[in-house]
Amino acid sequence: MTEIEIRGEIEKIDFAGLMKLLDENGKLIDHYCRISVDLSLGFDEKTRKWTNTSGVDLRIKKSGDSEKISAKIGNFAIKSRKEIEVKLAKGETEKAVEMFMALGFDKGMIYAWESWEYRYRNYEVKLSRYNEDYYMWEIESGENGEDPDVLARELGLVPLSPADYRKAIDWQNENVHSLFSLEKLKVLLMKAEK
Repeated sequence: MTEIEIRGEIEKIDFAGLMKLLDENGKLIDHYCRISVDLSLGFDEKTRKWTNTSGVDLRIKKSGDSEKISAKIGNFAIKSRKEIEVKLAKGETEKAVEMFMALGFDKGMIYAWESWEYRYRNYEVKLSRYNEDYYMWEIESGENGEDPDVLARELGLVPLSPADYRKAIDWQNENVHSLFSLEKLKVLLMKAEK
């Protein structure tokens, strides 16, 4: 499957306004808290950055009751990327992470946030709250390959440029997300089950 998507940062007040618009004119298709373990190759724990040039992002994700392994192929900042997913049975996130650790994928980050996914026109719009001060949006094209930039312009949203996206990732890794450890993951998974 190839995803065509764009993303950007959004202020809290604008996030609330966009959510209201989507609640009134779109259809909420999912709401979840996500835990995503990024074990992509080439991670430097001191800088919290990747030096990997393979163009493959490897993640093990838990989104509510849904769990999967995901590999996205292509530069992180491009609009269209191939994604390969393998669904996991409920409760298998930790085992999947341990398997990758045994294969040498043992460094990375843990991302955790809350998301609301909407169907709006022929697009999927995702709103995400990382903490009380940091919010993002994503627009993914629908089945007909609609250009997500068209909807972003209509909604007054400005997508991150590749350089700004790199800065956002670096800032998030320093200020929002956690360095990966199996112990930290276990704590987050236990909290998610409550």
